[in-house]
Amino acid sequence: MGIIRSIRSRSLRVVQEQEECVGDSMRQSCWANMPQELLREVLLRIEASEDTWPPRQSVVACAGVCRSWRQITKDIVKTPELSSKITFPISLKQPGPRENLLRCFIKRNRSTQTYYLFLSLTSTLAEDGKFLLAARKCRRPTCTDYIISLDADDMSKGSNTYVGKLRSNFLGTKFTIYDGQPPHAGAKIMKSRSTRLVNLKQVSPKVPTGNYPVAHISYELNVLGSRGPRRMHCVMDSIPASAIEPGGLAPTQTEFSLNNIDMFPSFPFFRSKIKSCG
Repeated sequence: MGIIRSIRSRSLRVVQEQEECVGDSMRQSCWANMPQELLREVLLRIEASEDTWPPRQSVVACAGVCRSWRQITKDIVKTPELSSKITFPISLKQPGPRENLLRCFIKRNRSTQTYYLFLSLTSTLAEDGKFLLAARKCRRPTCTDYIISLDADDMSKGSNTYVGKLRSNFLGTKFTIYDGQPPHAGAKIMKSRSTRLVNLKQVSPKVPTGNYPVAHISYELNVLGSRGPRRMHCVMDSIPASAIEPGGLAPTQTEFSLNNIDMFPSFPFFRSKIKSCG
């Protein structure tokens, strides 16, 4: 009798799982089979009306409905260089607008040595903003790394929210920005211990493929020594000089290179408040 009950219980679970799968499939097809012309018109109106955060989260939500919705939404949404808007996480790795500025501010948590970058929602750069990135300070024997992530709660280099890192020299006068993914075709990777481990397949395949230097920053000490304003030099390795000329184009990433990951719902891109001090 115990065996019969076990078989019946397993059969019931299988039937329930099949019904749930059928239900999910029907709901998915209901949205996916929407006429393309109508869907495009609806998404165009949503994209035009929800042009600021937090209402713009509706555009991101539309891209997460199904594959067809996502593709049309990605075709409609322009890069920050053309639209002056930040929409998807990949927008943070694309060139910004030329005619105006995207106003942002940074909050620091002294106890955890974590920095939070926000897109300002008002002209005052005050209390609240749209969370964009987080960076955590990690001291090394000869340098200091700042791990950059799209998730304020997950700063692991093995996470799919890992973006890259900022590395400073021992004195804190020279910095290098590294992208976790190739910023453009032909980008040169900087060899490191983590890179060798990835090449040897000793870590998870979700770990970024390596460190690609994209920018260098250096400070010159002033007459007051290390205190007070200093002259700063910035060099963008991934942007050719021709890009700053009228009509010039800069290399633009269109998606994260991690495969088989549904990028839109997986990123905590709707947070606007994070507790901080300092």
